[in-house]
Amino acid sequence: MIKDIQILEYKGFKNLKLDNLSQINLISGKNNVGKTALLEALFIYDDIAYSFENVHTFSNIDTFLSIANTRNISEKRLKNYLQDLHYKVEDLDIQYKSKYQLNELEEVEIKQLNQDYRGFIVGYKNDKMGIIPTSKTIEYEEGFFTKYIDSSKPNNERLVELYSTIQSKGIQHKFLNYLQLLDEDIVWLEPQLLEDEMLLRINLKNPERSLVSSELGEGTNRYIEILCSLLSNSQGRVFIDEIENGIHYSKLYDIWKAIIEVVKEEEIQLFVTTHDLESIEALGRASEDMNFKEISSIKLAKDTENKIYPIIRNYNSFSATVNSGMDIR
Repeated sequence: MIKDIQILEYKGFKNLKLDNLSQINLISGKNNVGKTALLEALFIYDDIAYSFENVHTFSNIDTFLSIANTRNISEKRLKNYLQDLHYKVEDLDIQYKSKYQLNELEEVEIKQLNQDYRGFIVGYKNDKMGIIPTSKTIEYEEGFFTKYIDSSKPNNERLVELYSTIQSKGIQHKFLNYLQLLDEDIVWLEPQLLEDEMLLRINLKNPERSLVSSELGEGTNRYIEILCSLLSNSQGRVFIDEIENGIHYSKLYDIWKAIIEVVKEEEIQLFVTTHDLESIEALGRASEDMNFKEISSIKLAKDTENKIYPIIRNYNSFSATVNSGMDIR
């Protein structure tokens, strides 16, 4: 579980430190303050953490230079990771360079590397370079589309792909049990090829009929998308942008209750963004009714110099603020 993180030089963030993160982390703030950018940065960190399982191929490296898009990792976290692998880590310096900051030698080397790798981390020792590839395996590519949900409406193709992951894991019945927390009339789901298009077919018991997922409404499709993502990443992390999109306000409480149950049972760490007060209040009520306290809220704001800073609340502070009627967004 990510408990703390420092984000340096990513989009609008110069030096953003987050601590006391929890199992469910709610990111809020005004428009254009960086909620989605923060979610992306957290996802990139998750990507980096995964990629560093190959870091043991290097020993006694003096300096790491993180290139590969805007990936970065804090010095403290890299040191801790290497120490866990029993490497001696002393004077370690980590920095990010854009392509405009590369010297002539680096520029030549990186140009060649860009042809060979989708992503990489470069280690230098005594002017000799070593490479840690961060390009993902096929399995990890599959993980990408299940663990990050953007704010757009899910289409048929995405829902079929997500549910196919559930089928591959053999957890259709577990998925159905959680889905029925929202709609007990749903009895089964299955992909179907109809006129050269893959659709997700939903069987109902009351009334007894069969519909394609698009006929059930945007809110149900959004919940199917969320549920597939959560169950596909048991004991992992999931990132959802604008979680309330497409969901009717009257369903937010029930969906948050279901999400809380899933993350508890499946040991998932969840990061979500929202600017919707009703969604925040629904989470507050659901967590209180379920006695679930593993929640942190992160409100992003800007100071007089336009620098983004976080206001982090633990569960007690979050709950008290919501119950008092104060606007936590």
